[in-house]
Amino acid sequence: MLKTAPWLKDLRGTIKRTYGPGWVLEERSGYFKIQRRETGNARDGKRPTITTSIAFAPSSSTELLVLIGNLKRKMADLGIGLYASHALISVSAEDEATGGTNWNEVAKRYEENRVGTGQVKASTYEREERRRIERTIELIYAKGRGAANDGPGVMRNYTSKYLAELKLGGVGRKRALLDVSRFLRFAVKKCGAESAYLPLEGEDLEELIGLAETRKEDKVPVKPDQLFGLIDSLYEKPELRLAVTLVGLFGLRPAELKAMRVEDGKLKIGNVKRNRATAKAPKPDRVAYPLEIPELAGAAGHALAQLSSGLVKLPVGILNAQDFKSSGHTYRQYLDRHPYWAALVKANPGLSPYSLRHGYAYRGALAGIPLRQLAASMGHDVRTHMKHYGQWSDETGLDAAFRAANEKLNEFVI
Repeated sequence: MLKTAPWLKDLRGTIKRTYGPGWVLEERSGYFKIQRRETGNARDGKRPTITTSIAFAPSSSTELLVLIGNLKRKMADLGIGLYASHALISVSAEDEATGGTNWNEVAKRYEENRVGTGQVKASTYEREERRRIERTIELIYAKGRGAANDGPGVMRNYTSKYLAELKLGGVGRKRALLDVSRFLRFAVKKCGAESAYLPLEGEDLEELIGLAETRKEDKVPVKPDQLFGLIDSLYEKPELRLAVTLVGLFGLRPAELKAMRVEDGKLKIGNVKRNRATAKAPKPDRVAYPLEIPELAGAAGHALAQLSSGLVKLPVGILNAQDFKSSGHTYRQYLDRHPYWAALVKANPGLSPYSLRHGYAYRGALAGIPLRQLAASMGHDVRTHMKHYGQWSDETGLDAAFRAANEKLNEFVI
């Protein structure tokens, strides 16, 4: 029986005193082999075993102690086993100069993962996520009073420095914090960063995002007379006039201007809402039906003819937009620069480009179109329609609706 070398015996004792029992050290092909012996985790006498790249020699004692310490921390902090812990350490993005995490390398791997796996388009990452990740890294490397040395601290500092002006619970605030959170989690679980950099989760994250203020005013629709005035004011701008006519008379989302076509005399609309659910089961194209206004009789058919023939095209900024979101944003910019629209907004607080779509829902309700059919033409379900498009009413609309109802009831009076 071979006698254990004194240095190995001392090393095993040091590891047991420092990290507890269960760490078995042996030699394999000139390198340290580590086994983890714990009650209940062995099956058929087998134990989790890894072979390191650390030379089996007395001079490697300090390096091995550091490795086992890192293995134990990651196993405990992340709830993973010996194999996963060692694999994570093996691919860690380490800064050779300091021995800590190389966060710029983490950012590079994060981008490759996000874009390479199709989670996000390269253009979207460039436009929305890159700056958030760069700011996060700046906060991690920051020194001095108030600097953070863990994930929760980084997220709080990011919020106070970059999100203070964004409304609590708003989409911008939420997206920014979720991007920071995703990056920090990737750093710990995929790049071997210290577990202290795990982000806030659950109620703590929700508290940082904040609760959205309750909206006191309902969404404001564009009334028929306002829609007529807007379209009429665009007589010398046929491209924008076509875009506004299609959105207003067909109840389109502005982004859908980039996803429509005329087929068999009808306006077909492709899906512009992209998420995990629609990626797995894409919605079929829908037909959008027009709701005319008396002052512009036949305008919907005329707009379809222009679109189909190409005699009048949509504004070039909308046609050349990189994606649906950019297309909708460009449409808004065109409207915001138009004097007549600016005057409408000033006179009617709450009016927005989406109000043309709300105006369509408003006219459809006054016309008595069944809710299910109206929602289908607009491209959403009944619940969504009631939540976002079925809440608005005014005295004029109520007068018209009940006048029509009473006239219909009087037809049955004998």
